[in-house]
Amino acid sequence: MAATFLPRTRTGTRELVACLAAWPMSRQPESWLVRTMRWVLRALALGIALLFAFTGALLIGLPRLAHAGGPRDIAGTVYFESATKGTALTWAQGTVSYYTDRGALSPVLTEGAADALVADAFSRWTSIPAAAVVAERAGQLGENVSGANVSASGGVITLPPDILPSAVNMPVAVVYDADGAVTNALLGQGAGDASSCFGNAAYGGVDNFGADAHLLHGLVILNGICAQTSQQLPDLEYRLVRALGRMLGLDWSQTNLNVFTRSPVPTSADYGGLTIMHATDPISCVPISLCYPNADQPKMDDRAALSRLYPVTVQNQASFPGKQLFFENTVRIHGAVHFVNASGQPAQPMQGVNVIARWIDPNTGQPSRTYAAASVSGFLFRGNAGNPANGFSDSTGQA
Repeated sequence: MAATFLPRTRTGTRELVACLAAWPMSRQPESWLVRTMRWVLRALALGIALLFAFTGALLIGLPRLAHAGGPRDIAGTVYFESATKGTALTWAQGTVSYYTDRGALSPVLTEGAADALVADAFSRWTSIPAAAVVAERAGQLGENVSGANVSASGGVITLPPDILPSAVNMPVAVVYDADGAVTNALLGQGAGDASSCFGNAAYGGVDNFGADAHLLHGLVILNGICAQTSQQLPDLEYRLVRALGRMLGLDWSQTNLNVFTRSPVPTSADYGGLTIMHATDPISCVPISLCYPNADQPKMDDRAALSRLYPVTVQNQASFPGKQLFFENTVRIHGAVHFVNASGQPAQPMQGVNVIARWIDPNTGQPSRTYAAASVSGFLFRGNAGNPANGFSDSTGQA
């Protein structure tokens, strides 16, 4: 198994790619950082460097100590019920009930066509074979949400009651912002203009959750200014699928980032493994098809991440007919990543290391760039304890 490590910080990432079998054993004096990274590679070589047979339906069930295709939010030490601390926030029973706006989204997306586009975008996630998740259109909102009933003044945003975070009886509201006025009110004047479609064509997310670690409400806005022609619709749906991934509880992923860094120069296989849940797109990707083939299709890491959040199990399979059991049909890889002490022995666990597991092609012996899944060490930690690299105190000096 090859592994990629991305020590992640708030300001960016630095990538260290390692072929575990070829790691050199230097006899020269080493700094603590060199020793640390050498131990990281050794630990992962022992813990996750496994070869496994690949089938077309294979997903990788990654460990409970990591993420990156993984959950966006984890229940912490305050507010949440004690039994839920350290668990990922999800929709109860994997069911998302959503309510769509009244009225057309644009000249090419009537109300019915917009409803169909939303349903198709949800299906990108709900059709994943081992993910116990379903999205149901439960009805319409009580009004046509527009600039007439959404406003911002003096730092106060006014919204219709049935799209507020407290409207948990309508768990997900999908707003058709026909003229960009809602987007201007929520994000600032000009945010709803055609020039801002790259970032604001479809956006939103979860805005309420319960102490039982279940998501309770979310809001998604589609900007009709970004759907004036049929040629714009693939980009709109791509951005909607990404927004819905976040709505379901997924975080951004960091698989095959050489697609963006160009080091090494990406191949078609790199694009084939690039997750739909990557964090950002190059500004030149308009239309999105210029940069990615099948842009709105979840890739292996996306499918694995959602299935880990919402696994099909023996207990719930009857509620998801036609889907396959997750744990019984996947491979689980696990291990531990540690800093080392002055004696070169494993010490504090290392949180925030992005680990990418790749299928090894038995014919070539090379790691696949397409069949890959990622996880970040310590993703279920309920806090950041600090480490020897970034210190043990926060910005206020608190340990």
